[in-house]
Amino acid sequence: MTETSENIITFNEIWLKFSHPVKDYIRKQTHNADITDDLLQDVFIKIHQNLHLLREEERVAGWVFQIAKNTVLNYFRSQKNQLENTELQDSEADDEYLKENNFNEIVGVWLKEFKKHLDPKYQEALQLVDIEGISQVELAHRLGISISGAKSRVQRGREQLKQKLIDCCPVKTDQYGNILEIQTKTGECLC
Repeated sequence: MTETSENIITFNEIWLKFSHPVKDYIRKQTHNADITDDLLQDVFIKIHQNLHLLREEERVAGWVFQIAKNTVLNYFRSQKNQLENTELQDSEADDEYLKENNFNEIVGVWLKEFKKHLDPKYQEALQLVDIEGISQVELAHRLGISISGAKSRVQRGREQLKQKLIDCCPVKTDQYGNILEIQTKTGECLC
């Protein structure tokens, strides 16, 4: 596609101004130089194909980074699907489970198991707040402790669960906390 006269900024100007920051952003998300280069190319192909849609030059940075963000998210979604497909082929026992569950649900099951290995006071706090949905203020009243004590108890319990997960099978999450990838470790592990 050629740039039209109504475009205020050219593709080459966008490349010169944004290729390095976009590449840095992608590298921070993927931690892989080859994937970064592939995704950078994809981003700028999309920019070139859709440059005619850009109407306001002052919005170009947001537009460019939105394309980059969507490209990275699409990459991780496709990797998740490929991982699920590989695991489905590898193990018939896992077949139904992986078809019906996503990574968040799988790790949720693990966290329930990890929770059983916490100190009972943290188990109770997490059960009431994270599972039953009561507020931390209500937790404080139920347990007869201060509000800051209740908040600390919930926070410590969450941190201990997180550490158990990291020690067992580290996960990679997106900015919203959704699990994109599970890294399995060999040896004894609850998951």
